[in-house]
Amino acid sequence: MMSIGSMPAMSPPTSPRDQIVSKLDEQVEAGEITSEDQDAMLDALDTIHAERMEAGAPDFSAGPPSKEEMQANFESMLADQVESGTLDQEQADQLAEMFESGELGGRAEGGPPPPPGGAQQGSDPLEELMATLLETLQSDSGYDGSGEQSSSSVASMLADFKV
Repeated sequence: MMSIGSMPAMSPPTSPRDQIVSKLDEQVEAGEITSEDQDAMLDALDTIHAERMEAGAPDFSAGPPSKEEMQANFESMLADQVESGTLDQEQADQLAEMFESGELGGRAEGGPPPPPGGAQQGSDPLEELMATLLETLQSDSGYDGSGEQSSSSVASMLADFKV
């Protein structure tokens, strides 16, 4: 049986913004963009995020938007940032390319849709819990050697789980 103490350690998920900062840091270090470009791109993305939050949740009653619709919508928001002077066209093109490739949470060509609640890469605590739960259920029949039902650590695993 697996106890809570033996569950694999779960690192906190990285936020989408932290992932973007990391990618832009890599580009600065590689000399692909300047730190000023990075600052402008992050300012623009923060502004876009704030505007999206003010607008409220999108209406997906007719289904989620296509990759092309998402890309066009993002490019429109970037054009607004160019018009306001937050970004120059080259910076907007760089962000649009990153979005199209999936580096900014957009869907890469042929890739799976992002998970509900946002596109997060890396380890998902719920997925880890479900994998551990499945493993426990597969290895633990629930009955002891005498044929009596035995207690299982599955209930305690679920009761103590926090996201």
